Amino acid sequence: MFDVRSKILTFIDQGVLAPSDAEAAMKAAGVFPSEEDWHQFIGRLLLWFGTLSTAIGVVFFVAFNWDALGKIGKFSLVEAILIASLLPLLWHDTSSRIGGLALLGASILVGALLALFGQTYQTGADTWQLFATWAVLILPWVLLAHFEALWLLWIGVSNLAIGLYAQLFAFDIFPTGLWTTTLLLFWNIFIVVMYEYTLRSKRDLKRTGIYFPAIIMVIAATWVGLWTLLGWRHTFGGFFPLYLAWLAIHCWVYRRHIRDLLMLTAGCFSAIIIMIAFLGSHIDINAISAFVLAIALIAMGSGAATWLKHTAQSWQEDSHVDPQD
Repeated sequence: MFDVRSKILTFIDQGVLAPSDAEAAMKAAGVFPSEEDWHQFIGRLLLWFGTLSTAIGVVFFVAFNWDALGKIGKFSLVEAILIASLLPLLWHDTSSRIGGLALLGASILVGALLALFGQTYQTGADTWQLFATWAVLILPWVLLAHFEALWLLWIGVSNLAIGLYAQLFAFDIFPTGLWTTTLLLFWNIFIVVMYEYTLRSKRDLKRTGIYFPAIIMVIAATWVGLWTLLGWRHTFGGFFPLYLAWLAIHCWVYRRHIRDLLMLTAGCFSAIIIMIAFLGSHIDINAISAFVLAIALIAMGSGAATWLKHTAQSWQEDSHVDPQD
């Protein structure tokens, strides 16, 4: 779209196209949204707002009227709306937008129903068990729908379950933060690997769905590396090879096999943070050292940008090679 816009502007500068015809040319080329595009956008926006407002509104309604509604009234209301939210699936496929939003609203209501059950009967279950049960119950819908918003909800719920579990069952020999971050790192590595494997067989999946767990994975890996450098390197230095192994495998996979520049950029960003932290932890912070760190940061950023640019060019050259050559 931006290339079409720039070409039209170039035609105007060259005198090939009159300035008065620019708007018509933009509309004809699809640069400006048409009336039908606006109708579709508003319809989708209202559909999203309606789904989320209904699901979240039920939670607030039950919470606000907690004393007025009895046990039967609370459960009947949530369960009735949960069943009603699934009715669109009678007319729409799970892979459609309406079907995916129906499952998204139902998934949110499943969490509300579990929270209502725990709050009403005081089962004594830990919070992590609520999120773990929630993640397990909606997992079939996630696998069935291939809907990105539902996938993101499941990732968030499952990571909350892992994080809460790690904080509750931490080992005395490990700091809670290091134990929690390490578990989150391995969990999101597992999610990324499974998603990459699924992408090879499911053509209808979008690659953008992998970036949310990938962001959590990169943050967790970087924090594990920082933990071994800043104050705990003598006691927990054995965790640093874990970070180095993750970084090496991450860059090797996404440069040689899957070719994802955004993933490589995240790896470079993580490596720069670790190297700056390493330099900062071994020098006394003053005006001169701060200047040196700034220069090092600029040099590392420039080196990473050059490497990424060279990598992208090599990919482009490989794609233009004739298979018969």
